[in-house]
Formats: sequence, C-alpha cells, structure tokens
Amino acid sequence: MSINLKRLTTLPFLICLFLLLLNDFYFKAAFHNAFTGKLSDFCGLFIFPIFWSALFPKRKQTVYILTALFFIYWKSRYSDPFIQLFSEYLFTVQRTVDLSDLFALIVLPLSWYTQSLPQKRTYFNPELAALIVFFSFCATSKPRPPSLYFEQPQYVLFPLPVHLPDSNSIDQGFKIYNFDTLLVIQAEEIQMDRDPVKNDDFNKNLILKDLDKRVLSALSRQYKDIPPEQINRLTIETNSYQDHLIFKGNRLHGKFLRKNKEQILIEGQFKNGIEDSVWTFNNPSAHTAIKKIFNKGETVRIEEYASSKLTSSKNPMTRKDTNLFKGFQLAIVLGLFIAVVIQLRKNHKNTLPNAPDIKIGYKLLLCISLPLLSWIIQFMIWSVIPNHYTASFQQVAALFLIYLTGLPFFAVLLFWLKPRKQTDFLWYCLLLSLLFVFWQEAMMLESLLEN
Repeated sequence: MSINLKRLTTLPFLICLFLLLLNDFYFKAAFHNAFTGKLSDFCGLFIFPIFWSALFPKRKQTVYILTALFFIYWKSRYSDPFIQLFSEYLFTVQRTVDLSDLFALIVLPLSWYTQSLPQKRTYFNPELAALIVFFSFCATSKPRPPSLYFEQPQYVLFPLPVHLPDSNSIDQGFKIYNFDTLLVIQAEEIQMDRDPVKNDDFNKNLILKDLDKRVLSALSRQYKDIPPEQINRLTIETNSYQDHLIFKGNRLHGKFLRKNKEQILIEGQFKNGIEDSVWTFNNPSAHTAIKKIFNKGETVRIEEYASSKLTSSKNPMTRKDTNLFKGFQLAIVLGLFIAVVIQLRKNHKNTLPNAPDIKIGYKLLLCISLPLLSWIIQFMIWSVIPNHYTASFQQVAALFLIYLTGLPFFAVLLFWLKPRKQTDFLWYCLLLSLLFVFWQEAMMLESLLEN
C-alpha cells in the first residue's frame, strides 16, 4: 500500500492538490468567478482518479471510466434527486449545473499519462499526502453559505454612483436599474451568514432589516445613503411586468404594485422594506389568487381563491407560536421523564431487595447494547416530535453522546445499583432517551429565542 501511495507524491499531483485547496479556501471566497469554479473541476479531476488508483491499483482503468461517468452525472440535472436525498439525510452539498464544466474531462488523459511516467523522486510523505487528499475531497464538498430567496419583490435604492457596477460582475441574485440620479438594485436572493434555526418569516425579517447594507457587501461596493425622509416614486419596466415602487430613504415604504399592462399581478404594502398588511398575488390566466396577511412582517394567514371564491386557508405559525409550541413539547417530555422516575421508584419500593442474578458476561453485553437501545428509543421519540428543526445527520452525534454517557451509566446500574426487576432495564433506557430528547429540544428552543 505504501508503495502505491507514492503516486500521491509526484510533483504534478502535489501542485494540483495545492491549487485545489488554495482555490477552495481562498480564491473562491476572494474572487468568486467562473475561473475559480473551473479550476476546482480541473484540479479535482486530475487528482481524484490518481488517489483511487493508488488504493485500487488493479482497477485503474475502471476508476478512470467511473470518474468520467460520475462527473457527467454529477454535472447534470439527473443527479438532483441523489443530491436532495444526500443533503436531507447526511449533510448539505451544493453544485451548479453547467455543462461547460464537462470541458474539464480533457484532464483525465493527462492524469492517466502522469501515472505511467517513472517516478525518480518522492517529494512528500505518502501517508500524509493521502490524508490531505481525503481532507480536500471533504472540503470541496462544503457548501457555500445558504441563500435566502425572496417570495415578494425586494428593491433597494442608492444615489447614482460615478462608476456604475459592471453587469458581468453582478451575481445572478441581483438586477441593476439606472435612473437619472438614482440606482435601483433588485435583490432576488441574498446570502445568509449561516443556516437559520428555522427558515421562517422571522428569520427573513432579520435579513430585511439591513438589506441595503447586505446588498452593498455582496457587491463589494460603498454607496452613499439617501436621506431617510426623502420619498422617491419610480417605475421599473421589463418585458413581462411593470413594478410601481415607493421608496423612503433606501428602502421600500408604502404601496407596491406589479402590473402587466392593465392587469394587477401583485399588490401589497411595505413598511421600512418589510412586508406589511395584505398582499394579493393574482394569476389572471388561471383566474386564481393568493392573499397573504402579514403582521410585523410575519405571515399570519394565507387564503387561496379560484374565480373569486375562497378554496382554502391556513394560519402559519409565527416565531412566537413556534417558541410556545416548543415549550409545550418540553413540558410533555419533562412530564414523561418524571413519570418514569416515579415508576422506577415505585418498583424499588414494591420489590424485595433480591436483584436478578446476571452473569458478568451478560452484564458487559448489556452495558454495550442498552445505550444503543436508548438511542433507538430516543430516535423514535425525536422522529414523532412535530417541528423538531434538527438535521437527521445530527442523530449520529446523538448516538455518540448517548454511548459516551450511557456506558458508565449502565455500568453503575448493573454492577452497583442492581435493578430489582428485569423490566427496569427498559425503564432506564426510556429515562436516558427522554433526558436526551429534552436536552436536544431545550437547546433548540434556546437557539430559536436567540435567533
């Protein structure tokens, strides 16, 4: 194996590995353009098959064929279901569908050729190189910061700068409109600092409060502010609609109207850049409409109409409702925990002090298996809790923590306390499970309150 890993220490391989890490940890964040995306594809395709060929030297041809096929699949729309499934149950990954990335496949013959060259010198420790390569594959899978997509139109206003931003350098989430002395930027999406605890209107409002500053930061620009008392009325015209806007300072404030000729598509109110009051979304061709009612920027009611008749309605939970509901869930879990403690205490009082005779080997086996049973029970409870807002992948960490605490807990229980009934083992598993569920949900409530 060590001899095969020497393929990971050639100069071309180490240069590509260095460029891949430098690109993912610095260039993409600093420049974020088409070149940095293509650089990752070229360097990654060069080192990926060499790494797996070093692990499976007799399957070199198979490795290269599978690498090409998987790269084509990964860069196509056909991989969307796989990526969604992987992101839901393991950890989030992102990729951009761009068929021009397939041009990077031309590096595979070069990668194959470099493996056939005689290696005169080793430039690095092979085992350490293998670890760094594995780390680079994991690092390149790290997603970009999450983006917030706006359902309602969002615009910000600035004085027209001397040097207008280059449209080629503008992210896809922004559109620029120039007026005589004003610059309007439409934000269709904006990058968030981190994944929200709950992706709701409360989280959206936190972003909207300083949307103008976030837009400038995303564009790497510094524009002057418009006086907060200044009112500007503007109309944005595109091929499919006209947006009638009222700005107070930098932000939308007042009535918003989107029309297509004389048909009203969207009608609503803004208050300091945040949706307020009633918003109506019309679909004239289908004769349907959706009405959303906002209270302090949060949706409190949604009504759907067909031919002016109400067909359905619902009342989404606000962040305050979510916090109250989470507190109610915690109260139920705490009540169940107390009930289990009472049951164990009752068993202890009503049973003679003759502990079941369990052999040492069985005790050790129980010490190993009971934490796993506790985790399974905890997972079942966690799964049926509505709106737990916890990623499924975090249950792996929960398994580790339950084992870390469960092993000494059950060791003390079996070798020292000695339960008086065999059914007590199940009660203690349930006790440990409820304790972990309560801890997870309490941490979640704390995050919801802090967010």
